[in-house]
Amino acid sequence: MTGKYRVLALMTGAQAGASIVQQAVGVLAPFLILQFGLSQAQLGAMFTSLYLGSALFTAFSGVLTDRFGERTMVAVSGSVMAVALVASAALPNYAWLVFTMGLFGAGYAASTPAGGRAILSWFDRDRGFAMGIRQTGVPVGGLVGALVLPFAALHFGGYRAAMLVAAVLVVVSTATAVIFYREAAGDRPPPSRFAEVLAGMHRLARDPKLIATTLTCMALVNGQLAMNGFLTVTAVQVLGVTPALAASAFASAFVAAMVARLFWGWYSDRFMRENRIALLAVLCALSAASSLSFALLRPSLALLLIPVALFIGFCSAGWNGVMAAALAEIGGADRAGSALGLTLTAIFATSAAGPLLFGALADHTSLDTAWTVNAAIGVLGVLPILWLRSHERRNKEQAA
Repeated sequence: MTGKYRVLALMTGAQAGASIVQQAVGVLAPFLILQFGLSQAQLGAMFTSLYLGSALFTAFSGVLTDRFGERTMVAVSGSVMAVALVASAALPNYAWLVFTMGLFGAGYAASTPAGGRAILSWFDRDRGFAMGIRQTGVPVGGLVGALVLPFAALHFGGYRAAMLVAAVLVVVSTATAVIFYREAAGDRPPPSRFAEVLAGMHRLARDPKLIATTLTCMALVNGQLAMNGFLTVTAVQVLGVTPALAASAFASAFVAAMVARLFWGWYSDRFMRENRIALLAVLCALSAASSLSFALLRPSLALLLIPVALFIGFCSAGWNGVMAAALAEIGGADRAGSALGLTLTAIFATSAAGPLLFGALADHTSLDTAWTVNAAIGVLGVLPILWLRSHERRNKEQAA
């Protein structure tokens, strides 16, 4: 295996390990509701804590990645996540679980900036496809979690056993990446001062392309969050299917997401390499359609659960590789971590509020209504890209 593909495999594996809980903790929702008697809003608060932890540390992690390099940050990320998962299993207490999920989120914060910078350093062509492959680590982790976490919870002592199994998988995948990763031959050394990195981040924060991409991705992530946190709950409570069938639908969604990340990454390289941002707007519209399709499901249509789950996985969770490639190219090799860190901070901030608001809306209205509102947010996510196109057109006219 050549150097760049070895790096791609290592970073994909590390991302998969990091994503087992970050993506699939929702499959433990029935166990957590039974254990602690949670409402939908309380369940959403656990996801809020996880994403809030990421939101608070992602921008800083991007700066640290540009300053100290991706290998160091992968090691730090994996260590913090493993400690958080072991701690979550140490005490069967809801408040403690919420706190440790926040700590896990802080550790997860560094995984995407570090991995994204590694891919940008090693790949000068086919970056969208390479980012798509690496980002398949997220649904792969989710799929592994969807299969392993419920099994561990059912047979080895509840959600605490599931968290310990996840901790082992995080350690193995992270250690493998850290031990075998090597810097790209032409990669320039990190800057010696934080001031240089911070100045570059400040310039990026005012870039219209970064602003529009960030706003659209904030809308996109809501579809993915709804899938991660409430697909199984909706299947059980609205459609009346068994938890096992709901978990199968959840796993199916992640299979579709894996295929989608490869497809959209390849498609962006072949047909939209100079216009990846526009593709994000298209994906936002598709995500809205998939959320609406889930809102329309009824018990009489339960046979459509798996096809609709595949649809939502393909449309709502396949955009991440395109986003990572677009942001890495906006920031360039020297500021890839900062660009990813800035946008991911906004995405994780949205992720912190999204599940809590979704759950609260579902408690006060219905899960169907919450899915419908989520679809409307997806439609709004197209607007920033339309604004960017208008802004760029005006600038060209003024320059002419």
